[in-house]
Amino acid sequence: MTKVLELSEYDESLLSGDFGEAPKIAMRILTRIAKMQNARELLDISHVHIGGSIYTGKGSLTVIERFVEYGARVTVPTTINAISVDKRQWRAHNVDEEFAKKAIRLANGYERIGASSIFSCTPYVFPEAPQRGQDIVWAESNAITFANSVIGARANRHGDFLDTCAAITGRAPKTGLHISHNRNANFLVEIPSFPYVDDSFYTALGYLIGQSAGNLIPVIQGIEVTPSVEELKLLCAAASTSGAVGLIHIVGVTPEAPTLKTALDGKKPHRTLQVTEAMLHKTLRSLTSAQGAPHLDLVVLGSPHFTLGDFYELAQLTPGRKVNPHTNVLITTSRFVLDEALSKGWAQEIERFGAQIRTDTCLCMLSPANLPQGTRSVMTNSGKFAHYGPGLIRQNIWYGSLEECINSAERGVPVTRTPRWLS
Repeated sequence: MTKVLELSEYDESLLSGDFGEAPKIAMRILTRIAKMQNARELLDISHVHIGGSIYTGKGSLTVIERFVEYGARVTVPTTINAISVDKRQWRAHNVDEEFAKKAIRLANGYERIGASSIFSCTPYVFPEAPQRGQDIVWAESNAITFANSVIGARANRHGDFLDTCAAITGRAPKTGLHISHNRNANFLVEIPSFPYVDDSFYTALGYLIGQSAGNLIPVIQGIEVTPSVEELKLLCAAASTSGAVGLIHIVGVTPEAPTLKTALDGKKPHRTLQVTEAMLHKTLRSLTSAQGAPHLDLVVLGSPHFTLGDFYELAQLTPGRKVNPHTNVLITTSRFVLDEALSKGWAQEIERFGAQIRTDTCLCMLSPANLPQGTRSVMTNSGKFAHYGPGLIRQNIWYGSLEECINSAERGVPVTRTPRWLS
């Protein structure tokens, strides 16, 4: 049965054009989406992270430029996701000039309506990140899952342009994970004890959960040491890549999951997954789609964007070492994080190793046209890029931990082994 959408007096004023043409159009789109989602009402939001910043053709550019023409302005703190090019250095990256200029026009459009140009897919590492319990509209799947699972903010997965309309109106449909009882865990994931884990563990676990959860809300029991921001980033990114996961309760980490009983709201789970070492090992192997490379042409890191912690970890692996002359290493991050890494000397150390650092854009914007010439074999520590990479760059991918990627870059051949936490 279709529910009736009840609008507030403010919503009606927006819809009738009392605040101008741009809010009127934005509210018209929002109400249509809300009705499709069977929302009963709209709610106030505190933050927006724009995902429509990726140039996907004339339509994406027309939308924002039309809003600019109508005088649109954001009404809540709004940030911009990674864009299609490194805005400052695209000419050095073999990017088509017409494409680059349109991608930059798109980014400029969002800046003109008042959005902050962080150009990052990890908005949760910025100082203005939302707080627990706040309703937000964030695009970028890993950020949505991180916001729900780690911060305890409330966000749904949704299509492009809803985020833009929410930024202009400050409103969003009250559906899904914005509603408390929809956030209760009902899928128990039990993991064995490991004396040691690395980044590959969290990627494998997240990817396995995404494959297994379906439309259920998972809760992880058995993580004994509080994961770092970087480990949680990999977990959330992998889970939201292999499945439709928007929230993972981690007992002792997620604000709404101080205990397993609380996460489950005192109920029994609909389903339980007892994770084994064999499952995780199989999942890791599945992330490698390449085989038999005589040499390694490219290592890509930073999907989602490298954080300050990632730079620190990498800088500990590189002193006294050099990238093989026949191998390239590419890292994507935000300007904000790069500036912090430069201030600590970590970025300089990594560049001495031979890595190239790009900002504004992300690995998911790579294509065959802007890879280093002659690239045939590619390696990454990102479960997300291992998943999407073959379709994006038309090359199969080697997956390895960060340490394995650096060892491979130094030797010039893919070097992988069974992780120590599985030994």
